[in-house]
Amino acid sequence: MRFGSKDLGREEILDLVGDVSQLVSVTPVEHTDGAARGSRALLVRTWGGVSFDVLVDRALDLGAASVAGTPAAWRSPGGDAAPAFAEHTGAGFTRTFGGGLLTTCGLSSIGQPSDDDDEHHGLHGRISTLPARDVCVDGGWVGDEYEVRVRGRIVETSLNGTTLELRRTIRTRTGDPAVIIEDVVTNTGGIPAPHMARHHINLGFPMVRPGDRIVVDAARARPRVDSAPLDAPWEVVGPPCEGADEVALGIRPVPAPGVWGASTATASVVGPDGHLRVAVEWDMATMPVLVLWKQQRARTNVVALEPSTHGDDGRAAARKAGDLVVLAPREQRHYRTRIRFGPESADNDSVPTEQEERNAHVW
Repeated sequence: MRFGSKDLGREEILDLVGDVSQLVSVTPVEHTDGAARGSRALLVRTWGGVSFDVLVDRALDLGAASVAGTPAAWRSPGGDAAPAFAEHTGAGFTRTFGGGLLTTCGLSSIGQPSDDDDEHHGLHGRISTLPARDVCVDGGWVGDEYEVRVRGRIVETSLNGTTLELRRTIRTRTGDPAVIIEDVVTNTGGIPAPHMARHHINLGFPMVRPGDRIVVDAARARPRVDSAPLDAPWEVVGPPCEGADEVALGIRPVPAPGVWGASTATASVVGPDGHLRVAVEWDMATMPVLVLWKQQRARTNVVALEPSTHGDDGRAAARKAGDLVVLAPREQRHYRTRIRFGPESADNDSVPTEQEERNAHVW
């Protein structure tokens, strides 16, 4: 682990602390106020890495997050909300959408509301409003870094309908400003189950700033049908302004060798000087689409990078296009995403050291 200009080994670190919890900790809490009252969370804090809240009662989504004290995640005006307040029709999702570093969308539908197979599917599905069960936390040394792992499962089901189970693992390490989300979705029911999924990653100021650029090696980009017209290059993060409309693009990235092998896709936000602020790397083998959502209205001001199984037009459109995923009983799908922050994501805008560059490729 790097401390200033020196690399400290595991034994050196242990000699310097009374307990490793000085450097990394996971604290269970329960909200006592507002719309989040009664809902559980895990506060993950790491030295030299990412600190974030795991929302246990919201599908192990990631809430507030920071890197070296710099806030990383966009937060909605409503903040965190307990699942009891969820609305599942139309655009009701937006009423309890707290933002946060990661919101899970699916598992039966993502994108715009639609009616399919004699059932209404609201915006982005139900999974993010379901509590996790069998949640466990463990950790251990990986070389000279300490890794924390949070695991749990979430079940989305209806009587006589489909049953989909999400098993999630969240990993982060001291000394490395990155968090990994690994999901396994299984049809644990007895009938075929239509399936869609998205990792909705929400970024805001001061992590993302006016003048930054969004970098994606893209084959093509298509606006959502009801999205605002593109009156400026989609790659540019503009200043917030009154009355701005949202923009939503479905992008087909070009994969390249990376953290998930040859099928790794990457979308990055870089500062005007070209330094990395944040990179989202995911396995394009199962999430072939990136949805870019920008809402740069004053007092909203969010940029979301969203690895997805499908675009943003909803389940009925996916079925009509012939690309709706249907899982047979016991069939599984694997999803893997890493959110990695550059050293200049903190306010010092420093050039990454050689060791920090090496850490970016370790896991």
